Amino acid sequence: MKLLIWIVSLAAIVLALVIAVSGPGTRFGVWDYGFGLGLIRKAALPLMIATGLSVVSFVLALITARQLAPLALIATLMGAGAAFVPIKMKELAEANPYIHDITTDFSNPPQIITAADFERANPAAYVGDEPAPGSELSTADAQREAFPDIAPIMTTVAPEEAMNLSRDIVEAMSMNILNEETSETTRIIEAAYKSTWFGFVDDFVVRISEEGGKTRIDLRSKSRVGTSDLGANAARIRDFISRFEAAS
Repeated sequence: MKLLIWIVSLAAIVLALVIAVSGPGTRFGVWDYGFGLGLIRKAALPLMIATGLSVVSFVLALITARQLAPLALIATLMGAGAAFVPIKMKELAEANPYIHDITTDFSNPPQIITAADFERANPAAYVGDEPAPGSELSTADAQREAFPDIAPIMTTVAPEEAMNLSRDIVEAMSMNILNEETSETTRIIEAAYKSTWFGFVDDFVVRISEEGGKTRIDLRSKSRVGTSDLGANAARIRDFISRFEAAS
């Protein structure tokens, strides 16, 4: 019985650690993002089984081998915490279309210029007419269906003030500003967001112009790698819009 508790507990701990290091290994270049995500997919089911058995082992340890109860408890807690990752990823994947490029302007999306030649698997160009993976819809139509609320910001805030406010919001959202441009008709902020765990980089562009006597703000957020962004880019644009409306 003691050996079984040891084996089950260690299995849960090792599998939890596999998921824990999948992100940092990608972030620091030990392996590519495909391998890192593959570790999560492959470890998910064995981890859930081992975590379930760890719960049983903890109960058995309390009855037959109290000295092993802390190990079984640690295994249960680590396993449950790590299992949340693939469960949440599966939930987000099912709840969002397989797209990674979100914009408020389908006909003339803000362009990714500064980061266009940076290391990336997804091209900087907008490909809204291309089919979304696993769907009969185009990328643009998949966005329209999933996120119908995402639209340009129309405001009475003056363009210069909107630029300053946008800059503050971008920085408050932990994005790194790559470039700013101002012309007679348009103001642009190009920025990038790097995720903490995997180090995934998403480009973010703010374009400010005038339309119908108001200031129009268009946004674009695109992942440099990956097929599905699990809804991250749409969430980022929604967050920006919410912050801008609250501040103005």
